[in-house]
Amino acid sequence: ANSPFDCEQGVARRSRDQASGRGLDEAHFRALGGCPSGNGQEQPHGQTMNSLLWTLAAAASAEVVRLGYFGEAQPFQVACARGWFDTEDGGDDFQVVCLPQASGGFVVSKLDEGDLEVALLGSTPAAFAVARGVDIKHLYVAHEKGSSQGLLVRPEIQSPPDLDGRTFGTPFGSTAHYHMMYIQTLFPDVRFDIIDLNGLNPLDLYDAGTIDGAFVWGGWIDGLVQRNATMLFPAQVLSDWGKPTFNTISARADFAARRPDVLERVAGVIARLDADYLDDASTRWGAGAGGFVADVAAAYGASASPTQAELDTAAAGLSYFSFVSPDTMQGPDYLGGGIAAALKATARFHLETNTVAAVAPAGTVDEDAFYAATTSAQSLADGLASIPASVLDTAGTGVTSIPESADSTCSGTVDLTATTGTLTDGATTSYSNNLACEWRIASGGVVELTFTVFRVWTGDFVEVFDGSTLVAKLHGFDRAWPPLRTTGDMTVKFTTDGVTERAFNYLLTDGWSASYDAEALVCAADHSTCGNGKCDTVSGLCICDAGYGGADCSLASCLGTMTSSSQSGEFRSSPTAPDRDEPYPNSAECHFVADVGTSFGYVSFTVTYDVEPTFDFVSVNSGDVTWARLSGEDTATILVPTTDGKAELVFESDDKGRRGGFRATYVGTDNGCGEDGLCGGHGTCEGGTCVCSDGYGGLSCTVPHCLHQALTLADGAKMISQAPGEPLPPEAECAWSFEANAGETIRVVVETLNLEAYDGLKGDRVLIRTAGNDTNVQIQAEATYEISSSSVSLTLETDKNDAGATYDGFSATAYSVAACPVADGDCEDEGFTCEDGYCYDLSGGSKRASGCTCAGCDVGSYLDDATGGCEACPAGTYQPQAKNTVGVSSCIACSAGMDAPEPGSALCCSEDYVLVGQKCAKCGTDDGDYKLTGTKCDTPETRTVATLEIEKGFFRFSPEATVVYPCPEKDDACGGWDPSKLVDSEDEYYGDRFCRDNAEGPLCLHCKKGSFRSKGDKSECKSCDSHGQLALQLVATVVLIAAWFAVLFGVKALRTRFHRDWFEAVAIQFVFFFVTMSRFVGIHQITLPDPLFKYMWALDFISLDLTSIQSVLRCGSKVTYFDFLLFWTLLAPALVVVVVVFAILRGLVTVYVRGPGVEEAGAPPDPATDSRRGEARFVSDRELEDEEQLPQVQRLALSVQRDLDAGLMVVFAVLTMFHSGICSTIFNTFNCSINYKIADGQGSSGLRYLAADYTISCSTKYVKRPRAPVEYDAYYDADSAAEHAFYETYATVALVVYAIGVPLTYVAWMLRARRLARDEQRPVDDGALAFLTRSVKPEFWWFEVAALVARSLVTGMFLFVSPGVSLIMSFFVIVVHRTLVLQFRPYASTGLQLVVEALMRATFSIALVAVAVYGSDPILDSTTASVVAILVFALNLSVLPFAYRAWRTESYRSVARRLRRREPVDIDEVEALLGGAHKQDIAEVVRKCGRHALRQAFDGHLDDKDWDYFTHTILKLEGVWTEDVAAADVLQWHVKAILYRAKAYVRSHLQLKLNAREVDASVDVVAGPLRKSLVGGASPVAAYQKLGRPAGAKALEQVYALALRPYFFLEHEEGAVVGGLVRTMSVLGLMQGGHTNSSLLASMSRSQLSARSLLRNSGSHSSP
Repeated sequence: ANSPFDCEQGVARRSRDQASGRGLDEAHFRALGGCPSGNGQEQPHGQTMNSLLWTLAAAASAEVVRLGYFGEAQPFQVACARGWFDTEDGGDDFQVVCLPQASGGFVVSKLDEGDLEVALLGSTPAAFAVARGVDIKHLYVAHEKGSSQGLLVRPEIQSPPDLDGRTFGTPFGSTAHYHMMYIQTLFPDVRFDIIDLNGLNPLDLYDAGTIDGAFVWGGWIDGLVQRNATMLFPAQVLSDWGKPTFNTISARADFAARRPDVLERVAGVIARLDADYLDDASTRWGAGAGGFVADVAAAYGASASPTQAELDTAAAGLSYFSFVSPDTMQGPDYLGGGIAAALKATARFHLETNTVAAVAPAGTVDEDAFYAATTSAQSLADGLASIPASVLDTAGTGVTSIPESADSTCSGTVDLTATTGTLTDGATTSYSNNLACEWRIASGGVVELTFTVFRVWTGDFVEVFDGSTLVAKLHGFDRAWPPLRTTGDMTVKFTTDGVTERAFNYLLTDGWSASYDAEALVCAADHSTCGNGKCDTVSGLCICDAGYGGADCSLASCLGTMTSSSQSGEFRSSPTAPDRDEPYPNSAECHFVADVGTSFGYVSFTVTYDVEPTFDFVSVNSGDVTWARLSGEDTATILVPTTDGKAELVFESDDKGRRGGFRATYVGTDNGCGEDGLCGGHGTCEGGTCVCSDGYGGLSCTVPHCLHQALTLADGAKMISQAPGEPLPPEAECAWSFEANAGETIRVVVETLNLEAYDGLKGDRVLIRTAGNDTNVQIQAEATYEISSSSVSLTLETDKNDAGATYDGFSATAYSVAACPVADGDCEDEGFTCEDGYCYDLSGGSKRASGCTCAGCDVGSYLDDATGGCEACPAGTYQPQAKNTVGVSSCIACSAGMDAPEPGSALCCSEDYVLVGQKCAKCGTDDGDYKLTGTKCDTPETRTVATLEIEKGFFRFSPEATVVYPCPEKDDACGGWDPSKLVDSEDEYYGDRFCRDNAEGPLCLHCKKGSFRSKGDKSECKSCDSHGQLALQLVATVVLIAAWFAVLFGVKALRTRFHRDWFEAVAIQFVFFFVTMSRFVGIHQITLPDPLFKYMWALDFISLDLTSIQSVLRCGSKVTYFDFLLFWTLLAPALVVVVVVFAILRGLVTVYVRGPGVEEAGAPPDPATDSRRGEARFVSDRELEDEEQLPQVQRLALSVQRDLDAGLMVVFAVLTMFHSGICSTIFNTFNCSINYKIADGQGSSGLRYLAADYTISCSTKYVKRPRAPVEYDAYYDADSAAEHAFYETYATVALVVYAIGVPLTYVAWMLRARRLARDEQRPVDDGALAFLTRSVKPEFWWFEVAALVARSLVTGMFLFVSPGVSLIMSFFVIVVHRTLVLQFRPYASTGLQLVVEALMRATFSIALVAVAVYGSDPILDSTTASVVAILVFALNLSVLPFAYRAWRTESYRSVARRLRRREPVDIDEVEALLGGAHKQDIAEVVRKCGRHALRQAFDGHLDDKDWDYFTHTILKLEGVWTEDVAAADVLQWHVKAILYRAKAYVRSHLQLKLNAREVDASVDVVAGPLRKSLVGGASPVAAYQKLGRPAGAKALEQVYALALRPYFFLEHEEGAVVGGLVRTMSVLGLMQGGHTNSSLLASMSRSQLSARSLLRNSGSHSSP
């Protein structure tokens, strides 16, 4: 019985006292288990009955006060968390509920509507609210903004100019929005868009790329910072610049008057908290659990138990603000006057930026007093007196939970067919965001809807429809709505916005419930059920009196749609309207239909209105046509035609700011007028229709300005913005359309154009659009416009105010122009009249436009009667009419804000426009006709074409040119020019005035004689006397070349062949990358963003792009691009000639001058040197013969062949590595610049330069050079053009040789090598091209040649089509090349494969950035592209260490290490490697290990274990030893090792002495296991023949025997030699003859001890 609800039909019905806002609502009651839910299901009990009763009792005794705050850290949030605002003393208690809010704009709406009683409010929305008449009081200054909010932008935006063309977000109506608009005024040349973030998440928009930043606060700042956004403008900076922002604590004025005790306590508690926070001695504000910051973090971050990270964030959030001490706050700088003044100044800024209509509501006499009355320090003073500091020591309630929202259950459309039932959003606690729920109640009679609970926040709506007719559009918190009725079906819609509504630490519920009856009773015929209305017995519904609404007419406000079916009647927005003491509701939408019947053709409305100007409107409609849109305060009579006998008024208000409303009477009439008096005193009645005076509108001529509708004009009709003496209509969009007669054109004569200047953000403008053109063009001047179109439309758009100024507005006349009876006939000869230079037919009482011509002067001039000649109109005046015949008076003075700086102007142009012919062209932009980006004309001195100010970084060729060209982005030679700058007397040509010192020529790309172009972040011309700069570039070049040689020799000096081969292959791939990417970027003229630009500049040097030092070389002599073309194309042939000549000369010297070769004594030959030339190479018989036995010619041929093999390999390697650079140099010969227009009107004529060298004019093949103006001669070099034509022919030949011939030659060479190998059954020998194949798998021998072709394509082959196509096709080739590398994995080494993949990814990333930044409208801005490229490039290069690691751990290197360490290996694994791509690598290791074992055996240092490894592992690798060259290597090396020891002993002792055991061991090594391993039991001769040596060759064993022979006859060696003799004889069968004279041996020279000498001198010795 004590429950405030009774449970009926599953719906908790609220008792009457609940309408006051006290106690629990129905949803809360349900949550506590009070009654079943709307769907009939019992809810679980959330508390015990005792707890429930206690809660109900407490709720019934305390008023709930709703306080709004923002999601940012504030000390007062501690009071929200601990309940310190609440009172429970048994008196008039209250409980303050704190609710987080999205933005100040929403807070103002909620304060005005009553959703909130108290709120934190930013200074901008506070000023906005006061200016719009929202009745609030400011009682406290919560803080000054400091750095708590600001504009956060993407990292590439580093200065205000970078904001241009971007989009940013901010909650409209907030302090952030105020500062954002201030930034727009600070930088008027920087144009950017602002979107409203109210109800949106800026983080999502930032991630999606919709915005480039946001001016926000609180957690949004943290989220953007985590996304690498940076703060460009903190609020504190803008405050320091004159636009301070702060937050107040404000309250509804009616609530402040009713409950001053609440405001006193709120202000007092907050003051105590702020004072404590400002007290450095306080220990309550540490970022630890349980302290004040924990409460702040809970309110700030919506977490009941904040983490340490959330505590730290809250502590940091508090530090962003500047708090004011309570004592200072009461002084004159704040609540004592300063806050009021700041709010008024903010409102003034709103007025200037056209976001409000006035600084204060209409009727305000003293604005200062008005603003002062909105602030008061009384609540603060009373609070400090009544609230002791000890309040901070009380425990309070603490944070127990933070209620969540979004638990609605409604969705989609529900059809209700039951007679009765309930509707509800279904939420237990709070309804969800972004709902769109609909219920359709079927009925054949009357449907009644009754709301039992209604808590719907501002911005969300419940709408009720009778068919398509709006019955009500409802919102409000704790609102009591009357029942609603429809005849027939009823539709109910519930829509919510994206703003989350929830209370902090309090279970404040929202939502709504309603019951319906589909068979409701009709209204009582005695009108007793209709309250303030009467019962319509036909429909069964009440018809309310004017101003009342609801089914029972009990609501004192309009609601939905009201229809009056009498000839006359009255409509009101409320019963007392337009009385401001009873203002209309916000977000209202009321329709008033006057149904006068079809017998009346018109309805006349007389409307007295007082609605908020430019925000709220009363529209007068007939069908779909709006005849008037009234706003502000006035009375108007509007006559409109009926549609089906009906006309309509529509009243709409926005979400804040209310006035008195409107009252309207109407009457139906048969015609528009019956007498002039019915035309409002501003027109005449003609044929039943009012003909209005100029500037008046409406059927009864009562509207003193143009109508907010599209009017169709008759021929000769006028378009006028407003009546004389009347202001321009604010927030208007007047439109006129005109259709020409069939076969005729249109003439629009603009007589008046005096509007507030439009700057893209505010101001007024007139737009014109012709048929078939979707683009609106702004009319710039008072002129006559001849339009060759069948129709035209003009639209006048105005903003909210004219900032106190008065403007004459706009007027124009439209004519349909009839063709002249005689083509090009004279106007007067045809009997017509010339007016202002245009022909009209005045016969027949009407004015008809004619296409005949008028004699007279051209535009911009007038006919001087005294001289009979045409004279130019003076500066400051203009003449838009051609063929005018009047005198100087025809020259019209320019309006305010317009200018005609030159005599003879046809138009006046506004600021930032220059007159070009008969058009005003905007400076600093490219409109398609005129390319004026890079110009300024913001002063009278710069508003002519000849005196345009040219900004730094731009260039133009002549003073007549209206095409301005950007200079290269990374060049600093273009210094700009303004008229005040004196022209250097040394400047020979016009364009030189734009160039800095030492620069000249087109785009300032020439350096004057005695100067050179320096390299760096910005290139510029330096004097050759600047030795430091000059020397720096020269030294850098020399150091670079030295570094190249260091790398080459460093690779050669590596310890093992593994390292040499791998690092050689890697170095070659890097050269390919450096050269290709350097030339790719250069030939496509792409300016990459930093630091990629510096990186590519470094690549130019590294890849020996000599054009980078071209300018330096010019200090000594004239060097052009053609010199480098010759150098690169003739380099390879020159090197071939050098190699051939060197080989021949060296052979001649060796054979004919020095005689037979001499083998130097010393250390044994390096096995690596012996093997590298012989690897995989077939050794011919001639090479095994003694060259001394050959004729000299044959010896010369052998010598030349050897040197050519080595030399040509170097030449081909250089040619291949720099092939793409050579091709690019050739392609650049055909790469000419864009066509530079020297002056206007030359059509396709112009000048083009070689893109790589602007000192060279391209041949006439590329552009036809006109003979005028004189600037052509200044910038055209006929000699260089002729030279260019010659070198194009030369380059064509070179292109065939290099781009086509070289790859084909390589392929033919390799195919021949493979054919010979197949025919002769021997390994493939690619000879001088082996460097291309030894690093790839055998089956991919062609891959590097294919890559060679791809690189030539990338570096300019496609330029013959167009630069853009070339770039795209090059990118495509790079993608294909990269795909093949990844798909085929052609490289034998995994490490090398990874290196190439990394380089290909780097190539891809650079090419991708090049595509993204190419052209005048790139996909990515330079900074974004740079960041992307750097990240991708760095990621790819990071693969290189992994590639090296992969190389180190490849299987064949593991086997090689084990062989060197004489560790066990899997013979099958080694044999498999010997059959693959690493055959030569493994073979070399095995041979080295074998030779090393021979040397150790000879020296007596080989133990049994190592001997077994040698015999059972090394010699069993058939894949090594079965090669002919391997057997020869081993035997020859053994001979040399023995000779080396012998000769060394002879030199030191002058006698032959050798330990026989060493000789025995050495022979045993070779003759034993080696023989068995190679040929089993065959003799050495048979073994040699078996190895594939041609028959008839000198046997190698003879050489071996003769080499050993001296040591087998040393008799004085204690007999140990005998065993050696026997073993040697048994193996080799070489013993012959008698003793050798030791003294003779001792006297032999070093050359006589050589193997060849012993063999030659053996005489009768022959093999057995």
